[in-house]
Amino acid sequence: MRTVRESDSKTMVKSDMSKFKTVTKYLFIILTCASVVLMAACVIAGIAIYRSRPERKTASIWKGGGKTSYAHVAVYAKGARANGTSSPLSYVDNNSSLSLSDIEDIHASLQGMIDTASKPKKGSKDKTVKTIAWTDCYSSCLSGTVNPGSPGSGKTYEADIYAVGGSFTSMHPFEFMAGGFITSDTTDKYQVVLNDVASWSMFRSYDVIGKRIGILGKDYTVIGVVREHEDKKARVYISFDCLKEYCSGLDHPVVPAVMSYEAILPEQSSKSAKFDLAGAVPGYSNSSPSFRVVRVTGRYNVFNTLKSESPEGFELPFWEEGAVKAETDIKNAAVAFVFGMVMLTVLLIGKASSAKS
Repeated sequence: MRTVRESDSKTMVKSDMSKFKTVTKYLFIILTCASVVLMAACVIAGIAIYRSRPERKTASIWKGGGKTSYAHVAVYAKGARANGTSSPLSYVDNNSSLSLSDIEDIHASLQGMIDTASKPKKGSKDKTVKTIAWTDCYSSCLSGTVNPGSPGSGKTYEADIYAVGGSFTSMHPFEFMAGGFITSDTTDKYQVVLNDVASWSMFRSYDVIGKRIGILGKDYTVIGVVREHEDKKARVYISFDCLKEYCSGLDHPVVPAVMSYEAILPEQSSKSAKFDLAGAVPGYSNSSPSFRVVRVTGRYNVFNTLKSESPEGFELPFWEEGAVKAETDIKNAAVAFVFGMVMLTVLLIGKASSAKS
């Protein structure tokens, strides 16, 4: 009788062990598949985010087939608004803000550095002075009402108004749906470029070249329409000179502050362009948080995103907000990838250990 019971008990134990091994086997397969899927999803998401950023190639496009290395760098400054975002960003002081005169000083300082780098070194047999091309741009923004037709007539629409100067499209490679962009040598400064949302909202069309729009109390002519992928907000682009004129005509005139200054600079050594720009900014110091200096080129590298910090106290243009979000998303994808890799490693080690026993 005891022998029969012992036999039944052993059979039950073997059955339970068999069930446990089966459950463990399927659990291992499920967790392994989940780890691999998680890692693959993170890689795909990271690549998609990287490819969605149009500014990632600006330096290489500028370089073309030349031998000089370039980097796209930017500085973001602060300012004050009298009445929310509908008021222009105004200059505060040289410890936190940038004015047009500051931009001229930065440009001159950077040109001096480049000229020095272009000269042949002492003792060198090659006495040829190199020609090193570079470019820059600047911008600010405010929100306001725009309307098709003359100012004050017809239906009004809310839009972000970006005032730009310099070679803006070199740093922001738009997809043009019609026309072109604002140039500094135009005889008519009252020209405007619409993004696709603004164009469709006001005219239900993208074929709007030559149309008239009222902006900030002035009559502007549409010269271009650009497609943007950043978000679905209506935006218009005007010359910075127009913003300067608007600020001087206010009841309480202000000096417009430059929100962002960007440049594509030659890079003589690793990441030197960022230091060159920082050194050219009046009032900048390494310990000061009043200016945000960014090396746009290479910023979406996984290791660079892990070191990136979220800006605090800065009002950023939409492209920098998108860039910061992209950095955060890539960072989160990298952390999730590492988690999946650790989980897969633990599973494989556990599987190997159980196989040996």
